[in-house]
Order: sequence, then structure tokens, then C-alpha cells
Amino acid sequence: MHVGILPGEYIPNKRRMLSVPYFGAKYASYFGLFIYMGIDEIYNEVYILGTKNNVSVITNELASVDDILHMNEGVYCVNVSAFDTCISLPAQFHYMLLKKRYNALVKAVRHIKNQISV
Repeated sequence: MHVGILPGEYIPNKRRMLSVPYFGAKYASYFGLFIYMGIDEIYNEVYILGTKNNVSVITNELASVDDILHMNEGVYCVNVSAFDTCISLPAQFHYMLLKKRYNALVKAVRHIKNQISV
């Protein structure tokens, strides 16, 4: 959404949602790795980071590194752990789960985008 891979105006179809790299069950296996996803409309670089069940720990670590290195860039995180099923599901069930939670993801991304633009 943030870089235009997924729409924020409607729930994408199964093929489109499941084709997003690193989204859902595929994402959890990239624990601790930053993966570049693109640039948003105001030229912020957007990365994803595999956190498994350690979202708060990773968020605190990123904020500490930002502070230690005096980058003053700010670290903005959207917690998508609700979309990491961490279990192997048939594609149809995985899509049904993501579809049910999609509006929460849209809301979380919009909240962060509003923080960035302030």
C-alpha cells in the first residue's frame, strides 16, 4: 500500500494479494532481514523487516540505533504480525484470512503515513 504494491481503496483479489513478495506466511522466514520495497509518494524509502513474534523488541532496537547514530530520521513501523500466519495454509484459506484482516492493515498504514507527513 505504502509504495503502491497493494491498493488502499479496495481489497485486492486473491491472485494479486498472494503474489506480493514477503507478504503473509512467506514473510516470517525473513526474521531480522531488511528488505527494500520501494519509495513512497514523498520519497521515503520503505523497507520491511521480518520480526516473527518480536515486534516490540525490534521496534525498540531500531529507535535506539536511530538515536545512537544521531540520524534523527525517525523510525516508523507498521505491525503486520496479524498477517503472518506462521503456519502453512492452502492459498484459499490464507487469502480468506488476509482478506478478513485487510482493512486493519489499510488503517495501520494510513496512521503511519499521517505521522510521517506531520
